[in-house]
Amino acid sequence: MAKLYSFDLDEENETFFVKVGGFFQVEDAKIYLSEFQTIVNTINPSRYKFIVDGRGQEEVADHVVDDIEFVLKLYWIANFKKIIIIYPSSSASRKQVENCVKKINFPGMFVNSIEEANSIKD
Repeated sequence: MAKLYSFDLDEENETFFVKVGGFFQVEDAKIYLSEFQTIVNTINPSRYKFIVDGRGQEEVADHVVDDIEFVLKLYWIANFKKIIIIYPSSSASRKQVENCVKKINFPGMFVNSIEEANSIKD
């Protein structure tokens, strides 16, 4: 079974890029969080721009929305220099993310494309 995410740490440009897609199950989420934390522990996040490409993310069940909030808080707490999230392509998924962001007052930026995310300067 293919992974639902990938990580790319560009130390030269101080960018940490994550691509997520598909329908995460509980076990997928646990492994994702573990791998994410392992990478974060090897860098100084305050020097890095963090980009999450969520275009392929599918709508999640209502009981999993709390997990989205948890992950967004985890991104926030990691203290990246800048957090940029590319909205999911699915309108239902986008709405779920927007609701979570409002609920926790998330400080990250949201964009519609990878080009837009890359164009944001530090």
